Amino acid sequence: MKKVLILIALFITINATAQDNGGEKIGIGNFVRRMYNAQSFDGVKVLQTQDGLDYMVSVVALKKDPTRAANVESRIASVKAKAFASQYVNGSNVSSEVIIVTTEQKTKDSTITKTEMKELLKESSMGFAEGMELLINFESNDGKQVVYVYYREIKKK
Repeated sequence: MKKVLILIALFITINATAQDNGGEKIGIGNFVRRMYNAQSFDGVKVLQTQDGLDYMVSVVALKKDPTRAANVESRIASVKAKAFASQYVNGSNVSSEVIIVTTEQKTKDSTITKTEMKELLKESSMGFAEGMELLINFESNDGKQVVYVYYREIKKK
């Protein structure tokens, strides 16, 4: 009889722990959704729960495209989320280049000079973003975008 009670107690403890982890995930997902709906953003944010656990959240908003398959859209979101996380963790190199193009148009009695400036920005980052897991995905308030939220727990050293 004692063995049965111990097994039941163990089962309840394991079951309660498993449900708690899922509840934490749902809570974080709903919090990020409310945060996004209040002020939309792309990129990485670091959140801390009431229990003191730190999470890195990577948010990607993709324009709705009915011709794109769901698995392709999910893969694109996953790669972009990992890129945001890598840029956050490992930093990035940014370069800027300004190109000035001047053209002259000659008419019968005058010359018109047009100057056009183009600025090229390039950002590159190298690194490894491990363990990013899909937390939640939802439609934006205006219905024009699908928002993917990836996350991972940040382990304290």
